Amino acid sequence: MNLLENKINTLVKEDIRMANFFQDRKLDFCCNGHRFLGEVLDEKGMDKESFLKDLGSYMDGLSGNGEKEDFFNHMDNEELIGHIRSKHHTYTRNVLKELDQYVAAIVKAHYRHDKPLLLSINDLYGKLRVELHEHLVKEEVDLFPLILDNRIEEAKKEIAVTEAEHDAAGNLLAELRRVTDDYTLPEWACNTFAAVYHNLQALESDLFRHIFLENSILFERI
Repeated sequence: MNLLENKINTLVKEDIRMANFFQDRKLDFCCNGHRFLGEVLDEKGMDKESFLKDLGSYMDGLSGNGEKEDFFNHMDNEELIGHIRSKHHTYTRNVLKELDQYVAAIVKAHYRHDKPLLLSINDLYGKLRVELHEHLVKEEVDLFPLILDNRIEEAKKEIAVTEAEHDAAGNLLAELRRVTDDYTLPEWACNTFAAVYHNLQALESDLFRHIFLENSILFERI
C-alpha cells in the first residue's frame, strides 16, 4: 500500500495510534484529514522518504501496544457517542475550568512583562472557551439525539453546522500556537504560566481526537 496516496484520516482510522505521530508533525488529521498525505507533505516541503521512514519506525516501536481504530469502528452510534461524551466532553469541561483560573492569574501577574502576548492569549482563550462551551451543549442537546433517533436529514443539517464549529475551534487553536511561538515559554514565565501552556496543548490534543471521531467516523456514517 502506498501510504502517500491515502487520505490522512483514512490512515488514522486504520490505526488510531498514528494520530500522535501526525500531531507531533503538525499534520491535520481531523478538520482537514480528508486530504492526501503526499499532497500535504508536498505543500509543507517535507521529505517524503524521511517522513515514511520515521512513521515506520514509530509504528514498529509501539509493539502492538495501544488502542487500534477498529475499537471505535466496531462501536455502534450509541456507544461511540457515549465515549465522546464521557471522555472528550468531560475532559474539555474540566480543563476549561482550570484554564479559567490560570489564564486570569497570568494576565494579572505578568501583564507588564509582555502586554501584547498576554492580551492575545486572554482574547483567543476567551473566544475558544465560549466556542467550546456552546459547542458541547449543542452536540448533546441537538445533534446527538437526532443521530440516535435516526432523524437523518435533520442530523445532516446539524452536522454541517458542527463541522463549521470544529473548523472555528481549530483556527483559534492554530492562532494560539502562532502567538505563543508554539508554546515557547518566556524566560520570566512562572509555574502558572507553564500550566497554561501545558493545558492549552493538552486541550488541543484531546480536541483533535474528539473532532476526528466525529468528522471521520460518526458523521461519515450519516
